[in-house]
Amino acid sequence: MKNKLHFNPITINDKPMFDRFLKKFLPAISELTFTNLFCWRMTKGHEYTVIDDHLLVAFFEKEKRKFYQPIGESSGPLIPKILDLFPDCSFERVEEKTALALGPDFLVKHDRDMYDYIYLRKELKLLEGTRYDAKRNFIRRCEKYNPQVCNLDESTVENFLKLEEEWCNIRNCHENESMYAEDLAVRETLKNFKTLQVLGICVWINGRIEAFAIGEALNETTFVEHFEKANTKFDGLYAYVLHEFVKCIPEKFIFLNREQDLGLEGLRKAKLSYHPHSFIKKYTLRCHDLESAIKE
Repeated sequence: MKNKLHFNPITINDKPMFDRFLKKFLPAISELTFTNLFCWRMTKGHEYTVIDDHLLVAFFEKEKRKFYQPIGESSGPLIPKILDLFPDCSFERVEEKTALALGPDFLVKHDRDMYDYIYLRKELKLLEGTRYDAKRNFIRRCEKYNPQVCNLDESTVENFLKLEEEWCNIRNCHENESMYAEDLAVRETLKNFKTLQVLGICVWINGRIEAFAIGEALNETTFVEHFEKANTKFDGLYAYVLHEFVKCIPEKFIFLNREQDLGLEGLRKAKLSYHPHSFIKKYTLRCHDLESAIKE
């Protein structure tokens, strides 16, 4: 039976099929957009299959296959079935409700480093009150550079790519596995931005793009920001580009998902400084029997 489950590599031509699933069964976690799955495919090894009317996406870490939460009407009952077929594998980034409903037959562990940060879009747009004093000050500092906001389109995409290259070179990202993976994902997003239908904004300073942010709709109420880059030599530019990005998000969206902090102390501090409204908690699931075997 295991051999009958065939996985396919994700290609740009799979977008219509993924969109059908994702629009019918709206995701809450940031990983489950076609943009994310397609643009990280080279380093994550993303592949997919359809089983029991569910879309199942696998990825690899250290050559070990793992799965995201199945996309479909009732993913909970499908998870034990998949683990029966692949007992040495695990499910990652599983939503809390699904994870905790599976019962004692599975080892369920929360993954704080992968929690999605959820903000009220209107709050980040207005930045009202004393708790946002520092953010407003950063934005005012940036305004002294006379920044100009532009959109991601055919006339600017090469400049987006140039900033990404410079950002990557300054940080020697090719010597860091996670940063190099993100660089590839950003480039894939930019090269396919029209097909992916992402929203991107950039900030011009002195005739050059010095910051950008890219995102898209996650579900009916939530927008997700995938990437945010800025030249740190401009004081306050990160605060400025985020503020401008939020202002461009359509009014119908109540929330902004800014993805995870990956357990990085500086990134966690930065995300918490914007006072998240809530978190999307995520869990890892695996078979108890496998855990016992590992301990033995």
